[in-house]
Amino acid sequence: MNAEQKRAWLAVATMTACVVGFLLLLPFFGPVVATAAFAFYGINGFAPFIGRKERFDERDKSIGRRATLGGAMASYSAFIIGCMGTWIVVSMFQREEQVRVHVLPMITMLGGIVFFFTRSVPILVLYGRHAEAENA
Repeated sequence: MNAEQKRAWLAVATMTACVVGFLLLLPFFGPVVATAAFAFYGINGFAPFIGRKERFDERDKSIGRRATLGGAMASYSAFIIGCMGTWIVVSMFQREEQVRVHVLPMITMLGGIVFFFTRSVPILVLYGRHAEAENA
């Protein structure tokens, strides 16, 4: 397992902890306070220290580029859906003209979460495919 895979597993594990923490806090404290569970994702700040001395070949760079592009597109889509979904809910269903201020950081966090999670999963899948091809 190379450094990129270890970083991807770290991102998947911390994101899972964040979502579980959010879902556990949500019924007791509400959505505004429950977003504090996403502070666990700060553990990923240590990811650059994993495998700092490893060299990456062209295959590693290609997998990283493809995963980053997929994560960026998924993040952009989630951000647009979050913004438009908020607009639909607030204007059409609640009949209000203003969005509560705590909703906007949640949409931004949604975009970041989707980016890092969506980037990590293809890295694990693509490296898994290459490992299967080499063993066959």
